[in-house]
Amino acid sequence: MKKNQEFRIIPVIACLITMLCVGIEYMWSVFQNPVMVHYGWAESSVRMVSSAMIMMFVVGIFVGGLIIDKMGPRLVVMIAGILFFAGLMLTSMLTADKPWLIYITYGVIAGTGVGFAYSGAINCVQKWLPHRRGFASGICVCAFGLSIVVFSPIAEYLLDIGVPFTFRTFAIVLGAIVFAMSFFFKVPDKGYAERLGVKGIQEKDSYTIPEAVRDPRFWFMCSALFFLPAPNMIIQPLVKTLAALRDVPAGQASRTVQLVGVASALSRLILPTLSDKLSRSKIIFAMTIVMMVSSLLMTFAGGYLYSAMIFLIVFAYSGPAGIYPAMTGEAYGMKNMGSIFGLAFLSIGLSTFAFNWLSTLINAEAAVTGDYTLIFIVGAVANIIPFVCMLMYDRVGKKKSAQRAALRGVD
Repeated sequence: MKKNQEFRIIPVIACLITMLCVGIEYMWSVFQNPVMVHYGWAESSVRMVSSAMIMMFVVGIFVGGLIIDKMGPRLVVMIAGILFFAGLMLTSMLTADKPWLIYITYGVIAGTGVGFAYSGAINCVQKWLPHRRGFASGICVCAFGLSIVVFSPIAEYLLDIGVPFTFRTFAIVLGAIVFAMSFFFKVPDKGYAERLGVKGIQEKDSYTIPEAVRDPRFWFMCSALFFLPAPNMIIQPLVKTLAALRDVPAGQASRTVQLVGVASALSRLILPTLSDKLSRSKIIFAMTIVMMVSSLLMTFAGGYLYSAMIFLIVFAYSGPAGIYPAMTGEAYGMKNMGSIFGLAFLSIGLSTFAFNWLSTLINAEAAVTGDYTLIFIVGAVANIIPFVCMLMYDRVGKKKSAQRAALRGVD
């Protein structure tokens, strides 16, 4: 026990550093215009790079989870460092005549590496802090989200020197750090959680993937992962456009963009930590209400109400990212948590493509008329499904726990 306590802080710090480093993959909005200018590419050539990266990111979480469940997080994070380095380094070597290659280098290779790192860090820190699962995943996703705050100024400075130089520098420095951090990834010995007095599903009783998929709670969680982000995905590309249409002063519009980062960081830490004390599903349920109300108010919001609604939408979207891993470990045990969580998280990738496509379709007409009412109504309606599912989650969970305990002869 003392040995585990002694080493607990080391792998946790390694997890946070890893998440901070790989989070720069989500800075495509910072890289996009300089990349287009440098290579002379049209926006249409790189429009879906971010979506491709997110899709491969969630695939990487699932595949990484499968490996973690068999071999532990250290190997997965080691591979993550190699893929992350290779993806960014190859991106620095692109030529102007093959814009499609950036989908492979930045989207597929680096994106998969980020998914591996995310999966490894979340899994590792959850096992070291099983008594505070929400806080554990919360600090991880908070570090992931803070990456853009930490590295954006550095990226802008490097981009003034050159696009290839920027990607090459990040590849070498951050790739090396992630690879080095992998050697500090370790998991506690069996019985660690029990010795901490953590109640819940023990390793021998953990669910397999087929068992989890047959559990309604799994699909309730998938529904939240798919539908809850809809308003955030819809609003992000429109923040500056709508500010101009709603006569929001330029200074306030700039502060609103900054508020997005603040809302994301605060939510990723506060909501998962709060979920250790309150029902995790009820917090997500509350966020669906915030999403629906904020989306409807965005149909006419201007001035400070406009900034407040954007803050709330981002806040309601970001925090649950740290709650889902804790819900997974709590419901299905830690033995196969990586693969079960990774499978559920595929919903995020599908959601990205679905709502980006839908918002692009609707916004094409809205850009002509200046009326974005429909897109916000779509965002509000989308949250009805996770609203209902999270309402049912705890009720179904109690029944499933009782059935499983009876089946296994547990009092």
